[in-house]
Amino acid sequence: MPETRKTFCRFCHVFCGLEVDVEGDRVIAVRGDRDNEVTRGYSCQKGRAEAERIHHPDRLSSCERRDVGAWTSLAPEVALDEVADRLGDIVARHGPDSVAAYTGCGGHRTSAGGPWFVRRFLQALGSSRMYTSFTIDSPSLAIAGHRFFGGPVPCNLLDVDRAECAMFVGTNPARSHQLNMAQSSPSHRIDQAKRGGMKIIVLDPRRSEVARKADIHLQARPGEDAPVLAAMIKVILDRGLHDREYVEAHLSGVEALHAAVSGFDPATAERRSGVPKEKIEEAAVTFATARTGGAISGTGLHMAAHHNLATQLVMTLNGLCGRYDRPGGMTRSEGPLGHVFTEDSQPIQTGEPPRSRIRGIQGVPGVFGAYHELPTSTLADEILTPGDGQVRALIVNGGNPALVFAEAKRAQRALESLELLVVIDLFRSATARFADYVFAARHPFERPDVAKMMDTGYPFPFGHYTPALVEGPEHTIEEWQVFWGLARRLDLPLRVGSLTAKDSPTTDELLDAMYRHARVPLDELRKHPSGIATGERTMQAGGVVPNMIGHPDKRMAAGHPAVLEELAQIQIEAAPAADEPYPFRMITYRMAEVYCTQGQNLPSLASKRPYNPVLMHPTAMRERGLADGDTVLVESRHGRVEGTVEASEDVGERTIAFAFGWGDPGDPRPAREKGSNVQELTCADEGYDDVTGLALQSAIPVDVRAVA
Repeated sequence: MPETRKTFCRFCHVFCGLEVDVEGDRVIAVRGDRDNEVTRGYSCQKGRAEAERIHHPDRLSSCERRDVGAWTSLAPEVALDEVADRLGDIVARHGPDSVAAYTGCGGHRTSAGGPWFVRRFLQALGSSRMYTSFTIDSPSLAIAGHRFFGGPVPCNLLDVDRAECAMFVGTNPARSHQLNMAQSSPSHRIDQAKRGGMKIIVLDPRRSEVARKADIHLQARPGEDAPVLAAMIKVILDRGLHDREYVEAHLSGVEALHAAVSGFDPATAERRSGVPKEKIEEAAVTFATARTGGAISGTGLHMAAHHNLATQLVMTLNGLCGRYDRPGGMTRSEGPLGHVFTEDSQPIQTGEPPRSRIRGIQGVPGVFGAYHELPTSTLADEILTPGDGQVRALIVNGGNPALVFAEAKRAQRALESLELLVVIDLFRSATARFADYVFAARHPFERPDVAKMMDTGYPFPFGHYTPALVEGPEHTIEEWQVFWGLARRLDLPLRVGSLTAKDSPTTDELLDAMYRHARVPLDELRKHPSGIATGERTMQAGGVVPNMIGHPDKRMAAGHPAVLEELAQIQIEAAPAADEPYPFRMITYRMAEVYCTQGQNLPSLASKRPYNPVLMHPTAMRERGLADGDTVLVESRHGRVEGTVEASEDVGERTIAFAFGWGDPGDPRPAREKGSNVQELTCADEGYDDVTGLALQSAIPVDVRAVA
């Protein structure tokens, strides 16, 4: 008879509670856990497809070495011996900075082997070459946060349950599961708040799922978010709608900001963005006059031009209206693995991040502010550019650079040119096809874990530990074991608590060492299969502002010089010509069926369509003589890719939407069977952001035409 076991999902980072039916060592069914106090039985189709992923016929069951024309299966210990020998030789010849590690979405969702652990390995090696998926789509969160607050400040969660107004800018919580709003059943949470009277404002070029729930949808032209946000700030300051007492106590540079937005009246913003001025004014008044609320941004904003400015303008709206560190505004969740912030808390010191030798781009603090990482947008050039510090070996931890790095062909050329490429994955992915070694990873159901990624993202203090539910195939390995095994063979000074690389700990022993200072001991979490709430069922506010603000004056910098300079810059930008050869603007979005590059190969998720359609307005399709299902060529100044068009009134007449994470170049099937790689249309070293190095990956000028 099947046995039901409790765990939490790790398909994405929301970590919903799950019940898993197991028969022997086989998972036969997955569903939401009604006993989980956060998710209460909610799960999405991706999480419920885990039975397909863990037992997929293409899943790797052993480590592999790529030999001429073939793959050779290896035991993990043999693969580690060989990789360590080659790494040691590369370091001896070229120094430790010749070795880099990239952690993708999959690597972030293991509490033992995530980027916080990879950083320890690189530090022990002496390498600064740390890269993650964070700098692919959201480095502006770090840049804008440091400009505005002077450092990381734990006020990142919108307290939607107590908000009178929520504003979503370039983000769609119903699909994206961003770490800036409690995500357990996000649509239900938003619907419940709306029934309680919460007003919703959405600034997005697409009528997304959350935009359909909005009271005010500001459907701007792609890339024109900043003028709309600046106009909203102008309306608020012109009419004196800001929280004067809060601003006087906690913000600086407001007068300079007011002067800088003087040219962004709603009529001007309408000409730039296409959003009616009356709607911009209504949104500003609605947001500012609500007693509580907050604005959050997502990758739709963070991947477009002027993303640092626009991200900070969203933060500035919250500051002007007194929304930080207050109930119903931008708050925090204090999880059992982390710290309690009190009135004695001090600013978090992150130090000076390293700088890339490519275009002089500086690194940023990682997601938790506990480590620095270099901009992933420069990694391909760090590999291809000769000289001191050239990256010659790369370890890819749960990521797929061949599909998600900007300018796909350059990224693939870089992967091919490496002396050593090591990939840790469940499948022989698009990136693994270029690898010298592929370590067959354990599925999340095959390893112990704690909810590290969501420890400060649940809607109230909540912790969850899970044991391994089933045994993994004999020759599979956990992510942390790869780095630990290499450290032991290279005799590196890797240490976690009292454990060193000379030890051979179990995963549970490593977790105990990593979280030895947790507020709630892991042994207590282990007693609660569905997780445990560890405090009041609300988010926390108070004690952070102004204590943890890093600027010397303890104020949020509304008038930061970089903001004033960029506002002046976009004010004189020319609008695109109507007759230019690329009349459409391409935006990216998330599909419900997949998460980044995961899920495309699972039958239940691919049953609707096995590709990422080109969403296009029906009027534009008629003008081009296109019908649903036609094959089209999407072309930018930098590349072209075939796709399958699909009519959608959710996008404007000169906007197309194209999901990323598809189109394996090693897959010989056509686009309508494998999808299309939108990164063929981007360019890494032209039109990039000179602060973060981020390539323009949204609001890209393109043309769309039928393929004969």
